[in-house]
Amino acid sequence: MFIDLFNRLSITVPIAFIEELETHHKKQKDQDYLLRLMAFDEVIEMAELLSEMKAYQDIIPLWTDDHSNYIGLQVQGACKYRISYIDHEETDISPGFRSIRSFISELEQHPSFYWDELKKDYPSDIEVSHAEMEEDLRCIDALNKLVSSNQQIDDDIRCQYIFSIMALTPKRNLDSLIKYLDDEDMFVQERACEILGFHRYIPARDKLIEVSTNGMHNGKLAAKRALARIRE
Repeated sequence: MFIDLFNRLSITVPIAFIEELETHHKKQKDQDYLLRLMAFDEVIEMAELLSEMKAYQDIIPLWTDDHSNYIGLQVQGACKYRISYIDHEETDISPGFRSIRSFISELEQHPSFYWDELKKDYPSDIEVSHAEMEEDLRCIDALNKLVSSNQQIDDDIRCQYIFSIMALTPKRNLDSLIKYLDDEDMFVQERACEILGFHRYIPARDKLIEVSTNGMHNGKLAAKRALARIRE
């Protein structure tokens, strides 16, 4: 059934994804989920709408909370086949889950949860396997090249790429994120504070103290929250 959907969208995905979606679809018929699989016509209509917005052109929405928010599969680009959230209020397409399988596994354990309540793969508070880390580092490298190779890159798109870089960065590479505390984009600075605070990254403490005093408005507040987490 889902193969027909992807054919209509002219998208090729691994057969394993189709099988995982088919199995999950059957479970959704037998039980209510707060994040429900969308009907095919809904997917196609929303995909056409999102395709008109540059930030969402690589994402196909598959689930919704019926409050104008969606969960989508990235079908091309550096983060291909990862799962992202499409928030109707705030743009942030950084990956939340490594794959359809990992998202479905978490969702099926918690059918009454909304997106914010689910335990995400990204950012990760544990050490991932070597293979997963290498996969994430390749994605980060591709994103960094997209940022650095285009001096005329749209500010919003640059911000989305960096959000993804920060979400994907493994614990052992967190030092590479400290530079974003000096970024001229207030949303990038804010997110860097949030990610480093999430990880309670002590080596960033002095820089966070500086941002809490001299940063942009969003950055100051986020730095203070990050420092509070580090002190916990």
